[in-house]
Amino acid sequence: MDMVMDPAWLGMVQLHSSREFSCEEMTPEQCEYYQQRWHFWYIADYVFALPTVAFFMCTIGVFILSHILLSHVLGYRRFRGPVVWQKLMAFFRYLSYRGYYVKALNWSSAPIGVLLLGLAGTVFFFCMDLVPQPYYWSDSIYGGSPPLATRSGWMSLACMPFLFATASKTNWITLLTGISHEKLQVFHRWIAYAFFVLALIHTFPFIVYHVHLGDMESHFSSSLLFYWTGIVALIFQAWLTFMSHSTIRSLLGYEFFKATHFFAVVIFMVTFFWHCDYTLTSWDYFIATAAVYVPCYAYSWLRIIFEYGLAQRAQISVEANGFTRITIPSNSSWKPGQHCFLRFSSFGLMPMLSSHPFTICSSPSIDPGVPSQLVFYIRHQRGFTAKLYQHALEHPDVSIPVQVDGPYGGINLQRFRDSDKLLVIAGGSGAGWILPLVERFLRRDMLRKSSEKNSASTNTDVEAAGLEKPNPSNINTASPRNNPSSLRVILATRDADSRTWFLDTVAALVLNYRPSPSAEDVHIQVHLTGHAVEDVKAAHPNHDSQARNSSSDEIESSRPKAADVLDREVEGRPYLPAVIAEEAASAADVGADLGVFVCGPEEMQRDVRNAVAGENLKIATGGRKGGGVYLHCEHFSWA
Repeated sequence: MDMVMDPAWLGMVQLHSSREFSCEEMTPEQCEYYQQRWHFWYIADYVFALPTVAFFMCTIGVFILSHILLSHVLGYRRFRGPVVWQKLMAFFRYLSYRGYYVKALNWSSAPIGVLLLGLAGTVFFFCMDLVPQPYYWSDSIYGGSPPLATRSGWMSLACMPFLFATASKTNWITLLTGISHEKLQVFHRWIAYAFFVLALIHTFPFIVYHVHLGDMESHFSSSLLFYWTGIVALIFQAWLTFMSHSTIRSLLGYEFFKATHFFAVVIFMVTFFWHCDYTLTSWDYFIATAAVYVPCYAYSWLRIIFEYGLAQRAQISVEANGFTRITIPSNSSWKPGQHCFLRFSSFGLMPMLSSHPFTICSSPSIDPGVPSQLVFYIRHQRGFTAKLYQHALEHPDVSIPVQVDGPYGGINLQRFRDSDKLLVIAGGSGAGWILPLVERFLRRDMLRKSSEKNSASTNTDVEAAGLEKPNPSNINTASPRNNPSSLRVILATRDADSRTWFLDTVAALVLNYRPSPSAEDVHIQVHLTGHAVEDVKAAHPNHDSQARNSSSDEIESSRPKAADVLDREVEGRPYLPAVIAEEAASAADVGADLGVFVCGPEEMQRDVRNAVAGENLKIATGGRKGGGVYLHCEHFSWA
């Protein structure tokens, strides 16, 4: 018996719909008008979606070329170039660092350079979508899809692969540009806004068009499946877009956000795929999204399995200052400032379904006989971190199962190494983030001696030194001129216990690499703020305070056993613009480069970013000569 297949089911095996078109019902003038480039529905995917892809690809391409030029062509030597090049680099750094603060809204903007990228995207989308005419057909003979809706729909769809490309921890953009995934989150959010706004502009013209024709109810009933899949997709897209805002995310909790985010993504993708219904090349964008995202997602899980295993365990305890300490044995390598995502299965369903990013506060061992350990110091707040803290209090040094995904992010070691002077600034729980930077600096002398001893038998890359578990033949480092000559650390804390803990820990680090805790090239300055000042005064009632500058008072008090590493202990917040100006001027006097590294609350980061931007503007405009000023910002909370 012959079977006749309903043509509607062919969509299940077809990738693209037909582009066949006939002008039988149109006059020659109407046919010519309809087939113009900006009007013709049957080539709309080529006209609107492909240019959107090209816009994203060209933008990414600029950063790929910049990364290759700066890191691979000029990056392995200290290239300063002519004055014009120095001014150009300073100008681009100014754009990369300078942001603005709107006090009335308590809102800090992204840097100017990032805002300019956002502006370029906004201009592109508005011009592509709103400049072409018409918005609606004057005659229903041209079909039931308003031109504005057609344009918006294809441009929205073209955003999807890039939305997912910036979503994963391991991603192709990071691989090709060197921009870590957490710094891509701002673009992930902005692409999501563009995706959603274009989806709305795609939706509303259909409603307006059919309300105007008076057939909205009948048209909706006749295309029930098509409209309902679009409505459901739009609802979940709205959830994904707005519930990801930092204010709402903080209110509902990180675990709830992660779990609902992934659930909403699955529902959205299924209904959106159904809604697109293999129209022209629409399903190609789902294939592209899968090709971009699935390998990166699979790589993260394969890395967890083969690098750390599924039976990894962590030891947790509580430090004297109240930080929760997590220690995990590791055979991997990492660099200062990197973070890992930790997933614990001992604290209920929500923590088990979501992983939490924590900054690594240790360095890999360079002694072949000593295993490396990932160490994390966490200031508990609410939710999961509070449960972890309470568990550590009740079960000191307990071992619990953990999944480790990472490391990710981190500082640019090339910039760290090429800076003649280092200024490291942190606030609050950023104290733990400082430790690997201090240790990296202290290791340079030992690594240099090892390099000189083995220089005849090795050509190993400098960057490997101190980052991998070494064998005696692969430790190498740069010449003395390729290492920082001094390190200044500024910590602002409102916790007196954290101040003591930090100084003791730094003293132990210094003593591990130097014959005595004192180090002339390491300068530690602690600023006590808030109730920490009163706590110290209560503990040391005989100390005197003397004014040292307009912003702070020096505390002359008895100090803990770590006093040998402490240059100054200061009452009040540090005036960071003055500190950065002082260090930049000192570096410029001897033609040196200054590297600034900061981790702290938003206000601290804003002050540092703008101060460093101001120093680069001086170089760019000829107001200051000498070396450049580089900045690395590590955010407290970006996930």
